[in-house]
Amino acid sequence: MINTFGIGVLLLYVCILIVIGVYGARVTLKTREDYFLAGRGLGSIAIFMALFASNITAFTIIGHAGFAYQTGYGAYGYVIGWSIFITPFTYYLIGYRSWLLGKRYGYATQPQVFGGIFNSRLVSLFFLILLLYYTLPYLVVSIIGGSLAFSTVTDGVVPYWLSAVFIIGISLIYTLPAGLRGTVWTDIFQGTVFLIVAGLLLFAVAEALGGFSAITGQIISENPEMLQRGLSEELAPINWFSFSFTNSIAVIVFPQMFIRILASRSSQNLKRASLYYPLAMAAIFGVSTLLGVWGSVAVPGLEGQDADNIVPMLIHGFLSPAWMILGLVVILTIVKSSIDSQLLSFTHMVTDDLLPRFRRISTSQAVFWGRVLLIIFAAVAYYIALVRPAAILSIAAFAFSGFSIMLPVMIGALYWPRANKYGACAALALPAVMLHLWYLDILPQWTTFGFMPVFPSFILAAVTLVVVSYLTPAPPAEQREKTFGLFERVFDRKSPS
Repeated sequence: MINTFGIGVLLLYVCILIVIGVYGARVTLKTREDYFLAGRGLGSIAIFMALFASNITAFTIIGHAGFAYQTGYGAYGYVIGWSIFITPFTYYLIGYRSWLLGKRYGYATQPQVFGGIFNSRLVSLFFLILLLYYTLPYLVVSIIGGSLAFSTVTDGVVPYWLSAVFIIGISLIYTLPAGLRGTVWTDIFQGTVFLIVAGLLLFAVAEALGGFSAITGQIISENPEMLQRGLSEELAPINWFSFSFTNSIAVIVFPQMFIRILASRSSQNLKRASLYYPLAMAAIFGVSTLLGVWGSVAVPGLEGQDADNIVPMLIHGFLSPAWMILGLVVILTIVKSSIDSQLLSFTHMVTDDLLPRFRRISTSQAVFWGRVLLIIFAAVAYYIALVRPAAILSIAAFAFSGFSIMLPVMIGALYWPRANKYGACAALALPAVMLHLWYLDILPQWTTFGFMPVFPSFILAAVTLVVVSYLTPAPPAEQREKTFGLFERVFDRKSPS
């Protein structure tokens, strides 16, 4: 149960976030670029912490721990897999060239970057619709995870629905006035708190369970299956490959990640973030894996969605009130640092890429509508979170899959001058349809050849882009020059003479 000390810590945490929001609002200009992109002035630490904190969601510490509870230590490789190397590589592979275009032409979102490359409003619209569609369920994941944790740690005193109100409400308090600058500053604060306290929390749980040696011995004697990769069908090599593939390439497509890259002050910041990022992600998924596996013997018998609650149950059942509140703060830092960024990126795309299709809006109107839409989308996400349509990992897997199959078009646009708008539209639409046919079981599962649906959908996207682009007219020379001429000038300037 939360005592006076716990209430004090929570209030201190909330007050710091509010102060950041208030100060951020004072220094944020009332312009579209300053509100949504922090004036494109984020430095190395800000970019690293913004990318890290925005990408640690309820899936990271809640959903993944629940998965490890059911599947064992193999869950670590299943989720980290290639992503520890490939994800930061994509920050530079996709991020650097996109940043160059954003800096030169003022692009602020994916629809603008890739619609601009192909000189196509239809490509821009496809990107907008698909990104909004896949961002919403991923946003809901964070709200579900945080609300479950808050309710469990408070022993039900704060019910699930009220926990969700609290989490979303606090996120809006500093995001509404300060925009991206406020969310990045809170990312730095919350990411630092998370890294420090999460490590301490791991040792506290281990101590409460008798120490690392004791809990490991208990796993060996009572639940040795946790040490075997074959415990779950999902850890079969073909599924491991599919999910690791998806998890490693999807992150750069997340709008909140892509927009933060565009907001970087220089390309050097992206390089530094790419170096630091793998270390932080490897550490935090190690923490969630250990907690999930330890929970399988400490709190046995959980099934399905109940397993998603294992970390809050460990905190509530085995730690002192002081540690309980610190554990709750850790969970809150995770979910809120992703909720604010997802809400802001969702709003940014609607304000910048959808509303202007119907009416012209000034820069001050864009900021006003951005704030209004933040509240509206937060309410929609809250309603969906109350329904809880599936387990956290299932929701995240669908969203990850949808983002992943957009990557071939992004790579083709930035690296293949022959790619055209016809190929891009076909490569965005057809794989999205196929992905849904597989997820809805309209197509038999054998048609995926044993892979998760995302892998054949990704291959289909790449093939479709190439085939349709070759069968249709090449982009005009001036259109190619706008993109690839810029790249050639930049890279020629950097190459040794």
